[in-house]
Amino acid sequence: VIKNLPGIMEYNGTLTLAGSGSVNILLTDKVSSMTYEQILTLLKSMPASRVEKVEIMYTTPPQYHVRGASINIHTPKHKTDEGKLQGEINGSYSQKQQSDGEGGITLAYTSKKFDADFTYHFTNEYSRQGNSLETLHTVDGNQHHVCQNFSGEGRSNTHLLKIGSTYKFTSQSSLSLDYTTSLTPDDQNTLTASGNQFASENISNSQIQVHNLSLYLTSASGLKTGADYTYYRNIEDQHFQTLQPVEALQKFLSSSRQVINRCKIYADQHHILNQAWQLDYGTSFSYVTNSNRQQYDAPTMSKQNLDSRIKEYTYNLYAGSEYKFNKKLSLSASVSLEFYKMMNYKKWAIYPTLQLGYIISPFHLLQFSFNSDKTYPSYWVMSGAINHIDNYQVAIGNTYLKPYTDYSAHLSYILKRKYIFQMRYSHRPHYFTQMMYLPPNELKSIYNYQNWDYSKEFAFTSVIPFKTGEWWDSQLMICLSSLHQQASNYYDAPFDRRIWNIAGNWTNTFTLSKRPNIKMEISATGTSKSIQGSYTIAPAAFIHTAIRYTFAGDKAMIQIKGNDLFNGSNHLTTKVRNGNQYLDMYLNNYMRNVTVSFSYKFGGFKKKEVKDVDLSRFKH
Repeated sequence: VIKNLPGIMEYNGTLTLAGSGSVNILLTDKVSSMTYEQILTLLKSMPASRVEKVEIMYTTPPQYHVRGASINIHTPKHKTDEGKLQGEINGSYSQKQQSDGEGGITLAYTSKKFDADFTYHFTNEYSRQGNSLETLHTVDGNQHHVCQNFSGEGRSNTHLLKIGSTYKFTSQSSLSLDYTTSLTPDDQNTLTASGNQFASENISNSQIQVHNLSLYLTSASGLKTGADYTYYRNIEDQHFQTLQPVEALQKFLSSSRQVINRCKIYADQHHILNQAWQLDYGTSFSYVTNSNRQQYDAPTMSKQNLDSRIKEYTYNLYAGSEYKFNKKLSLSASVSLEFYKMMNYKKWAIYPTLQLGYIISPFHLLQFSFNSDKTYPSYWVMSGAINHIDNYQVAIGNTYLKPYTDYSAHLSYILKRKYIFQMRYSHRPHYFTQMMYLPPNELKSIYNYQNWDYSKEFAFTSVIPFKTGEWWDSQLMICLSSLHQQASNYYDAPFDRRIWNIAGNWTNTFTLSKRPNIKMEISATGTSKSIQGSYTIAPAAFIHTAIRYTFAGDKAMIQIKGNDLFNGSNHLTTKVRNGNQYLDMYLNNYMRNVTVSFSYKFGGFKKKEVKDVDLSRFKH
């Protein structure tokens, strides 16, 4: 149902909204901090009959506590005949270079007064990575030709447990308490590197645990309050050994530890003043303590030891309203005032949003929206920690990295409620992303984050769905964009780059048979040459396919899915030609795999919207 909405696409396990990129997912007005993988698992397990309505918002109102574009999925309320035990079991087997799989069970009980749910999910995941790097590296006036190849693989086991309950005082007031824990007791990764100058072996083992407790109260008066606490711990040991050059043999053990305690409280009030006017206002406060430690056993590396304590405060106050002038014209506007403090960085910021909709006729709609957002760096990057990848490549954090703001405006024309034509402009001052830098005083290639001057984009997007009878359902998305990125103070290698890029996605669903219910999906994604700072990224294309058999009254499903059939992810090329910055990088993402999955629902199962834990800024 979600993927059939105009402009919604799925690529490599991520849902996107045409013209806006990544998109938040709200479940019956509640923000979920799940990873995209967890959200997609939840949505795939929810019967389509449980979807009452779906809202697409290019500009999300502040009472949802997310910024940017969102999909808001509403499910029907409890029915009198649904007070029984319901559930789902599911599992999948995936064949990559090596095999892995996952599986789990969900149980739910719903009644007029009380809801309860239990979920356990186990994942055994195999990963593989690698690249080939060639540089002309100038150090102290001498040029070095470096050819480096590295490949790595890893395996991890993760246990996910969720327990939730909701007591309903009335049809409009309730109290919810949820507990979530995720345990990865053994995450092992091995990385080997070789080349014309360097060779090394890097073995790491980590243990990760997350505990989250959330309390959520709604009242008939329109007041919603909540509290959320998260504990996160990541302990990692890295065994590094230099194999070449012989005269510089090095062996060390690095032990790192990250412990985060995060709590958040919030309150939101909603008023319906009349049929045309609604008013929302609220506040939130979050507090984070972040402890980062990294110790080396080699005395010569003691200067790289790290022991930092970071405290983060965020205060937010907002007000907004929605007003319908008439049946054709509506306006939604809000403003948020935020104070943010992290170490010596303090910042007051105002985030305005605006959305104007005009219905020319039932088949012609115009919509304009303006949105502002801020992206914060991860806690591990802010700690300034150093991670040795091999003899030549090293990742270094940046304690001076600042968050960046994203201002974006959209003008959309929607024809017949399904054809979308959109113009979008975005401006991101102080933008940052990770890039490689070749320093002039050391034969090391450094991955790190630096603030740029800005990143700008002007884009034209078209979404064209079409259908042939009941056997072929298709959607074509094409985006033409002009990208401008500038960093005038990026070390000794400033850049000011522009490029035109065209990207597209074509998804097709074929009904091979109604009885039995067999469907086939084929999707293709491609992009022309693009840039990321001083990087020039070569064109790329991917094709995915799946065949799905649904039976037992739509309660059971078997699916066989093939990702990246032609191994396009194994040939991604990046080049840098910027003064003394000269490198070629060939990335190996190893996306190609075949997955067989199975699920079975019983008891009229419906999936409860359970809030998960946001780990986007934690170490990973």
